[in-house]
Amino acid sequence: METTRLLYLLEESKAYVFLTLNELCLAIFMILVQSLTSVGVSALIIQVYGHAISTIVLALLAFFIDKNARPPLTFKILCYAFLMGLLQITLCQILLAVSLQYLSSTYQSVGLNLVPSIVFTLALIFRQEKLKCWSINGQAKIWGLALSAAGALTLVLWNGPVVLTSMLFNVQVISDGIIGGTLIVVGVLSTSFWNIVVGHVTRLYPAELSLTAMMSLFGTIQSAIVAAFVSSSSSWKLKWEGGLVLITILLGGVVVTGLSYYVMTWSIKKRGPVFTTAFNPLLVVLSFLLQTFVLRNSAHLGSIVGAVLVILGLYLLLWAKANDMEKKEIVDDESLYSPLVQP
Repeated sequence: METTRLLYLLEESKAYVFLTLNELCLAIFMILVQSLTSVGVSALIIQVYGHAISTIVLALLAFFIDKNARPPLTFKILCYAFLMGLLQITLCQILLAVSLQYLSSTYQSVGLNLVPSIVFTLALIFRQEKLKCWSINGQAKIWGLALSAAGALTLVLWNGPVVLTSMLFNVQVISDGIIGGTLIVVGVLSTSFWNIVVGHVTRLYPAELSLTAMMSLFGTIQSAIVAAFVSSSSSWKLKWEGGLVLITILLGGVVVTGLSYYVMTWSIKKRGPVFTTAFNPLLVVLSFLLQTFVLRNSAHLGSIVGAVLVILGLYLLLWAKANDMEKKEIVDDESLYSPLVQP
């Protein structure tokens, strides 16, 4: 009995562990890319090489793991894979990577923190999520999203009057902020729509690894074409930088843009898009911790308050989603044992 319960708890905690590790790897990758762009390495080219590696890794895994479970491939699924690659890789990942040349990774993580709110709104519109505003669960979801968004904004914007004054009169900083901010907004909207599309496509084609490999292939081709037009030929020759470039490409290719896509696709299928994107606020906290303790950046009170608000918001939203799952399981159990003929 204890063994069965332990196995059940491990199975239930998989999504929490995998998604948390996913955000940690993404935070490390963003900081590495930002440090490389400061020495002249192209973030766009790093992404292209990384996606090429992730395509190879995912294709090999899909070949062996999905071998007996892969449904017949249709032209409709190929079109969906092309669309998913366009949204998540070409528009989201590439634009977010390039935005690091204009803004810090903390600003990018704040932009990604808006994804749960956007996905939740889209899920309501496309009827993938239900919201009873005055119920306990409904209030928990609303306040959870509000606290996470407020925490992310507090973490970045509450830096003191000196920082705000210097930004106000620095034309270059304002220009970079507009360009970087625009790239982040488009990237965030793209990944939000991707989260909604994935839920529908995985029901049509339940082989997640094969679907992710096809998405990665199309995204790699699209991003390589974009890079060929906007990047110089010299930027394709990457610097060594003590092996940091190779580590970043491998981390991005194998983990961040490879296994991460599979984890997100699997989680959306199992728990839904709102649950999966609810972990995005952790990216703000993890980026803050890495920059404070690893890069030795100074910590402000606003950063600490913002991190606490993000964690509280995340807890509220996950608590509400866990209650939804529990109620759904109870209903399913009751329907299983209900009589075929109702009185």
